[in-house]
Amino acid sequence: MQDKYVRTSLVALLTDYGLRDTYVSEVKAVLLKHRPDLTLVDITHEVESFNTLEGAFLLELAARTFPDRTAFLAVVDPGVGGERNALLVETARGRLFTGPDTGLLYPAVQDDGVETVWRIKTETLEDVSPTFHGRDVFARVLGKVLAGENWMEHVERLKTMKSLSLPEPRWLKDSVEATVLHVDRFGNVILNIKNNLPKGWRSADVAAGEKSLEKVPIVSYYAQTAVGQPALLVGGTGFLEVSVNMGSAAQKLGVKPGDKIIISKSRS
Repeated sequence: MQDKYVRTSLVALLTDYGLRDTYVSEVKAVLLKHRPDLTLVDITHEVESFNTLEGAFLLELAARTFPDRTAFLAVVDPGVGGERNALLVETARGRLFTGPDTGLLYPAVQDDGVETVWRIKTETLEDVSPTFHGRDVFARVLGKVLAGENWMEHVERLKTMKSLSLPEPRWLKDSVEATVLHVDRFGNVILNIKNNLPKGWRSADVAAGEKSLEKVPIVSYYAQTAVGQPALLVGGTGFLEVSVNMGSAAQKLGVKPGDKIIISKSRS
C-alpha cells in the first residue's frame, strides 16, 4: 500500500483560489517538493468563491477525461479549519482524490466507484495553517503518497463521506425549472439539463427572476443565431446552455451558479 501510487505522475487541480494571489503556486510547490517529476494540470482555479455545487460539477465533468491513475486535488472549502473532515479517497479506477469533506469530491468519486475513504489526521501534521489546508494538508499528504513516503500514519479509514448530488431539473408539461451549474468565461449559462429539450420544442421562453428572454431558438451551434441574439443549445459539456452569440447570457439574465431558471415552450 505504501508504494502503490508512486507510478502516478499526473495531478489535476481544481480550486476557487483564483490566480491573483500566490495560493495556487504554493500548493504546486509543495507537491513538487515531494515529487519534482509530477505533471500538474490546472482544471480551473476560477470556481465561484465558496460554491461547492459548481466545484463538484466541474470536477466531475473534467475527471471523466483524465486517464486512470490520475490524482486530483480539489479545494472549495468554506469550512476550512472547522469540523469538516479532510479526505483522501481511492477509487476503483486506481485514482486518488483529496479535498474537504463537503460533497465536493462526491460526484466524481461515485462515477469511478469508491474503494477506500481516508480521513487525513491533520493533528499529525506540523505547521498547519487553519486557513490554508490546500497547501498544508492536501498537497502535503498527496505529495507523500505519490512519493512513497510514510503517509499511513497521517490517515485513518472512514466508512462514509458527505454526499452531494447535482440537482435534477423539475419538469412540468411544457416547462422545466433548471439550476445554473456553471457560467463559463463567455457568459454561457450551463444548466442541469443533460442533452436537449424535448422534441417538438423549436423555441423557448427563458426566465430568471424578473429578467426574461422570449422565443429563444433551439440550435446546434452558436453562429446559427445573429450576433447578440440568444440561443439554447447543448454545448461541449453535454449539458443545455443559454447562450448569446458573441455576448453574455449570464449578464442578460443576471444569474450565477446555483440560481434557478424557468424554461417554457414558446407558444406558436
